[in-house]
Amino acid sequence: MKLAVIDLGTNTFKLLVASRSPDGPMCIHHKEEVPVNLGRGGIEKGVIAEDAFSRGLEALKKMHAEALALGAERIQGFGTSALRSSRNGGDFIRRAKEDIGIDITIIRGEEEAALVLDGVRQAVAFGSKPMLVMDIGGGSTEFILATDRSLMWKHSFELGTTRLLERFPAIDPMGMETQLRMAQHIDAQLEALWSVVDRHWPTTLVGSAGSFDSLATMIAAHRGTTVDDDDATLQFNSAEFDAVKDELFAMTRTERLAVNGLPDFRADTIIPALMLIERVLLHGITELRWSRYSLKEGAASRMLV
Repeated sequence: MKLAVIDLGTNTFKLLVASRSPDGPMCIHHKEEVPVNLGRGGIEKGVIAEDAFSRGLEALKKMHAEALALGAERIQGFGTSALRSSRNGGDFIRRAKEDIGIDITIIRGEEEAALVLDGVRQAVAFGSKPMLVMDIGGGSTEFILATDRSLMWKHSFELGTTRLLERFPAIDPMGMETQLRMAQHIDAQLEALWSVVDRHWPTTLVGSAGSFDSLATMIAAHRGTTVDDDDATLQFNSAEFDAVKDELFAMTRTERLAVNGLPDFRADTIIPALMLIERVLLHGITELRWSRYSLKEGAASRMLV
């Protein structure tokens, strides 16, 4: 059976069309990411703004048509932070069903983290030492501590790039005062994570999809290489991360728009994403791995069992 999964994120909607032959690996036929900014102008108020509501439905309509054209027999949407926390999230789900015919399931933060891990495991090999998985969204960020044998801890924090931008908009360029204020806010929000990290001492951070896609591409550009379409992971270190972060923090938005490997729709959200990663790395993590696979691959693999 060929199916389609749509991840309705706070910043972007992502479409995956996949199938699995009997006793075979999952085969990915199509992947697509569309900037929607569902949380812009409303996520901190607990509402999906009217223009974002319309953009979201229009993106869903196009993705639905694309999935059908590719032969998907089942199409399932998964709503995350923006839809979870918005008072009119239920209205959006109803309109998606009535106007387009798409079923959307709102998943809790803990379930989102579990699906992320299911996706990441398809791209990154885990070992006996715990590794920390991080999935940065516009409305929330998920963390999972896991080994090759077990899921040790997971948590979803309502702390994402769109929420941070609405609180700390002065990022052009990223001055020291904004850095300090954002860092203090992040540190306070992630107290539960710090206790787990300081107890288990993971030395590797695995970043999945989204902002990490752009980070991996920029790291590769710094090395004079590229990330190929069939690359599912990339390993790099904290020094390479710092070099990219410091360059972007010193840039204006116009300058960021010209950076090789950074899509226009991430020119703003990459800044708080880098701040989130920086705060985590300060807890003794020196190695990073990028995973191309995340929630949508995890959801598809479960549905194709």
